[in-house]
Amino acid sequence: MFIKRQLAIVVMISMGFLALAGQFINSDNLREFTDKDAPQWYMIIAAFAAFLGCINLLQLHSTKVIRRKKDWQYSIFTLVGFLLMIFFGFLYNGSTVGLGPHLKNEFSAFYWMYNYVYLPLSSTMFALLAFFVASASYRAFRIRNFEATLLLISGVLLMLGRVPIGALIPWWTVIIIYVSILFALFASKIKNKQVFFYSYFGANIFILILGFLLGWHVNLPSFLSIPLIQEWIMAVPATAGSRAIMIGIALGVVAQSFRIITGRERSILGD
Repeated sequence: MFIKRQLAIVVMISMGFLALAGQFINSDNLREFTDKDAPQWYMIIAAFAAFLGCINLLQLHSTKVIRRKKDWQYSIFTLVGFLLMIFFGFLYNGSTVGLGPHLKNEFSAFYWMYNYVYLPLSSTMFALLAFFVASASYRAFRIRNFEATLLLISGVLLMLGRVPIGALIPWWTVIIIYVSILFALFASKIKNKQVFFYSYFGANIFILILGFLLGWHVNLPSFLSIPLIQEWIMAVPATAGSRAIMIGIALGVVAQSFRIITGRERSILGD
């Protein structure tokens, strides 16, 4: 019982204190441990974890084929591809002397399978994911509330700003888009549809005339350029949101590290 539970907790707490002390105590030996030795231990553990993952993959798909479970035919392709890559990666090295250098040899069988089998399959997988992303974007961009409206507007502006056609959109079209967005936000508060349409067309005409008088067709303001709007969205709101997410992740890491150091985190024990 001590080896399975208490010893694992003691090792976890000790490593947590050592990693934390390496950031605050000015010791060359301790800093060398946290910067060099500990990452090497991590790579060794990760290698064993990858090995266990390979064993689990073989066991899972072999059982699926033997018991003829649903879609067991696809497991055959998985097992064949897995065993072929192991054979050409560890057993067959062609004309290259020793194991390892043949992995970077352009004329080796492993290199050929990686470039002409694995990479095309990966590209196909990501191409299929594009359709799922489009479907998820359609569901997310449905205007249901104010936040969804902002998501829709920013998504459309980003997509237009990322493609060459965004730079060809004239300034008066951008003005109409702005006016349309503004009236869309307040459409529910205007009960009389006739007043709404008259106000909408009147606002468009007024802003267009004002733009010609101010010379926006000659000197284009930055807020009327779709590429510049897209750059501003990525530089200001998107950066602020990503930093907020990173701060939240950092706080979560601190809380999880505190639980590990104090021995309260027992997920590694299966609890």
